[in-house]
Amino acid sequence: MPDFESFDGLRLSYLDDGDGRPVVLLHGFAADTNVNYVRSGILDLLLDEGYRVVTLDARGHGLSSKPTEPEAYADDAMKRDVVALFDHLGLDDVLLVGYSMGAHLALRLAPSEPRIKAVVLLGIGQSGTGGEDGADRRDALVAVLEAESPDDVDDASLRQFRVMAGLDREPLLAYVKSPGAVGPAPLDDVDVPVLLVVGDDDENAGDPAPLAERLDAQLVRVPGDHFSANSRPELHRALSEFLAAQ
Repeated sequence: MPDFESFDGLRLSYLDDGDGRPVVLLHGFAADTNVNYVRSGILDLLLDEGYRVVTLDARGHGLSSKPTEPEAYADDAMKRDVVALFDHLGLDDVLLVGYSMGAHLALRLAPSEPRIKAVVLLGIGQSGTGGEDGADRRDALVAVLEAESPDDVDDASLRQFRVMAGLDREPLLAYVKSPGAVGPAPLDDVDVPVLLVVGDDDENAGDPAPLAERLDAQLVRVPGDHFSANSRPELHRALSEFLAAQ
């Protein structure tokens, strides 16, 4: 994967393949392009359907630089990274797909970035509406990442994050602990078409109905949990049909 220099000089890795309309894919927490989009078949699906597919390994993740200071993630740095990627590649008329952390990021980007024409949210629900559960979730992730072993995490739905963190616990902790890493998501200002897809057994996402109602989004429920739904043909079909209609 090539890399580029983001707004603050940090080097970030990305993938740019295909020749059609741009679809930008944003991955989830403690994951990367490979984990969420290559292994699930989503990247190949979109390439086969003729899209130009662009993915970004977020700072602290994958093949991108992994600073361990919370300040490196402040002021919604990940949001500014995506804007820098758009600028670097000269992207316009973008269809944006985000999974979990990447879906929350997409919600923060859509109201302020006119190049985004439609959004697909994968694997988020009640927490996307904001409120105290966001802070509770952050505290839970800190505890998970500080655990010496995945075996020390009682919550099965969170244990997988500790497994995925591996040797990257320090940059991931820096991101989670940074008070300005995640800015507000002005949901009422999202005025592009939105598809929300959540697994029936996704305990991490919570109830997707309130978020779908607030965004006037198309809601599709598919088999699977937070870590398996992306590979389901039902999700692939919903994604394909929604993007084709934009």
